Amino acid sequence: MRRQLEVAFAVIALAMSATSPARADTSTTRHLLAGVHAFKEGHYEDALVELRVVARSPDAPADLAFYLGPTLYKLGRYREALAVFVSSTATSDALTDFYLGETYYQLRLYRKARAVFDGLRARGLGPVLDAAVARYVAMVDALYVRAPTPATIDYYVELGTELAKAPDQALVAAEVYDEARRVEALAATPHRHDEIVAALGAAWNAAGRARAVIDVLARDPALSADGRWQLARAYVVTGDRDRARVLLDGLVHDGGPHAKDAAALRAELPR
Repeated sequence: MRRQLEVAFAVIALAMSATSPARADTSTTRHLLAGVHAFKEGHYEDALVELRVVARSPDAPADLAFYLGPTLYKLGRYREALAVFVSSTATSDALTDFYLGETYYQLRLYRKARAVFDGLRARGLGPVLDAAVARYVAMVDALYVRAPTPATIDYYVELGTELAKAPDQALVAAEVYDEARRVEALAATPHRHDEIVAALGAAWNAAGRARAVIDVLARDPALSADGRWQLARAYVVTGDRDRARVLLDGLVHDGGPHAKDAAALRAELPR
């Protein structure tokens, strides 16, 4: 099955590279095609060398993640692969999503993996991929027949905290915190919920993902002061001054650890 997946990836990648009007016969295109060819032959280190050259080029294609992410995955460099996948701005395709799901799974981000594979089940990918997707979903479900323990949640929180110390790992840290949030939602009783949500918001804000902060934190009915501070920051970035001001006013009024910063940020808001 693995060989079939690799061939499918290489065929699609070669077709995209050859047919895209934006990819004329340039040095970048030649390195890209060389990388895809090396991937197809199973020479993943060689593929990575070629694709790294492409990544440094000013005309690197927006969908480089389609090639670079799976290559890093095949080399077992899962955190790097995840960083490539989640930082990409290109619209992914089903095969790229499959590799993303596998990357989540290898990093033990099982709930994130399940969400990807569950989304793929309705897309009719063909017998090979459909069977693989179903197996991954079943394996994750088997892991959570029972409610997760506090130790499981602690693992993700501590890993996210370690990753968040490095500025260039903010997005990967956010993925880990989001896994913690999803796992904690399955727990018999809440465990570190406020801490997880606030840390997730901070990581997304650090990575420039204000919309993601709003999508999750705005739905939380009882945000802590830390969570409200992260949500207020996200509203400011997205230009929603009214909602930002309501949160900032509350933080200033409460006089907690974010009161001073909230007052300063509120003063910067246009009237």
